[in-house]
Amino acid sequence: MKLKNWLFISGALIIIGSCGESSTTPGDRDSTSASNTTTTTTDNSSTSNSGATSGATNVDVIPAAKTNFESKYPSASNVSWGYYEPYSDINWDWTGWPALDTKDYAVRYNMDGSDYYTWYDQDGNWVGTTTVVTNYSNLPAPVNNAIKREFKDYTIKSVNKENDKNREAYEVKLEKGNDKMTALITSDGTVFKKKGTMDGDKVKEKVDAK
Repeated sequence: MKLKNWLFISGALIIIGSCGESSTTPGDRDSTSASNTTTTTTDNSSTSNSGATSGATNVDVIPAAKTNFESKYPSASNVSWGYYEPYSDINWDWTGWPALDTKDYAVRYNMDGSDYYTWYDQDGNWVGTTTVVTNYSNLPAPVNNAIKREFKDYTIKSVNKENDKNREAYEVKLEKGNDKMTALITSDGTVFKKKGTMDGDKVKEKVDAK
């Protein structure tokens, strides 16, 4: 009888021990699962001093681009980084900016109540910035005077302000009846380029850069 009791107790101990070795606590399962899953994001949030909205995207923005942006536009908000894509609102050839590809960067943001686009090359160097001008009365006086002088009776349809390290200019699209014109006017009132039709005749002119 004693032998039977001893065998029963021994068997129970063996079963309990084997269960303890194969069991895994919830914490262990979570750790194992986590170790097999890696989520990689690039934090594109600006520093707290920049006033930019924080966010994480899949764009790997090099530190030089972010540093240059935050230094140049400290009041930018709602900042969103992406890779370069063609921007149809401006004539890229007219800007004189270097050709970019999908390794370069574009950043969209808000500043002073307006939306802006700025571009950086893959080394983080600033290329240029543009914004849509909605209030034409805010155009510099020399620009307005040039429009009145060169494009009398034309109506402004859209204006994009463009600037780089060399100049500030305004790409202005105008219409008068069936005539359409696009002009690039520097902030001092120089009509740098113009292309379109006047009285039905094609016009394409460029002022030599000084």
